[in-house]
Amino acid sequence: MNRRAAALSFVLAASLGATACRPDFAPYNRLSALRVLGIQSEPPTPFTGEATTLSALVFTPTPDPSLTYKWSWCPVAAPAADGYRCLVEEQQLDGYLAQAGLPPLPPFDLGAGDTALFTNSLDPAVLMAACAGLLPNEPSAVTVDCTAGFPAQIALTVTTDTDTVTAVQTLKLRFDPTTPANTNPTIDALTATVGGVTLAIDDSGAVTLPRDVETPVATAVAETAAEVYPDGTDAQGAPVTSTERLFTTWFVESGGTHDTRTSFISGSTSFPDLLKNTWTPATVKDYPGSTARIFTVIHDNRGGVSWRGGIVNLEAGP
Repeated sequence: MNRRAAALSFVLAASLGATACRPDFAPYNRLSALRVLGIQSEPPTPFTGEATTLSALVFTPTPDPSLTYKWSWCPVAAPAADGYRCLVEEQQLDGYLAQAGLPPLPPFDLGAGDTALFTNSLDPAVLMAACAGLLPNEPSAVTVDCTAGFPAQIALTVTTDTDTVTAVQTLKLRFDPTTPANTNPTIDALTATVGGVTLAIDDSGAVTLPRDVETPVATAVAETAAEVYPDGTDAQGAPVTSTERLFTTWFVESGGTHDTRTSFISGSTSFPDLLKNTWTPATVKDYPGSTARIFTVIHDNRGGVSWRGGIVNLEAGP
């Protein structure tokens, strides 16, 4: 094994992390405290030498000027049971890379803005060896899922004067030119149907919903958002394609939704199943506020993320 691969052998001590969230005792998708609802990279699968912009959908119960951001990344992180902690020290890693004659990695600290920039400058030879399980002294229990690219971990900690929340997201780093790029799915509109009339939900608060009534809500997403992409070959060596799976999580500030998550899985569910839900805002007794927010966050199975939200007025009673 060449020195490029050996330089990072020590980092493969455990499997990589996935999305983390704080525990909720209310329904998972009801919003009442500081939350990170989604982390997006644009583009979602940066190729070697390509930069991606990181952004997040953050909920606070009221506008909070004390809100701060802290972004970081990690090449190998512990699983959920171990808190998604980074398993390698940046200073130690820099030393190994220098000894191997390799360029330094991006600093683990990605800044404190509401967005961050990350450049995929990891050496392709090292990533290829890691993904193939060819690094020396690699524990047999370690598996690295390099579907769509090498999985690095992005972490975001948001803090207010009264609360702190950390969330993580896997960022797929492409290094093989044959690995297809991905595009973030987009939500073109969010609507509610009241009295047979479909109305757009946005930040203007122009829609009024009844309380304790199941109201149809829906998103507008183009079917092309479920991209068809090359996915290897079959037993005869012929090219195979797959259709992306899409999942939408519906977050609400009052009451609950019929489904926490809706999905499209080709051959299993229909595309309209992804788009529709119902929302039943709470009674005045359970939620005295006169307005409530709703957010929809869409994911694909290759790391794409997007979101849309808005605010509605709630009737005075019951």
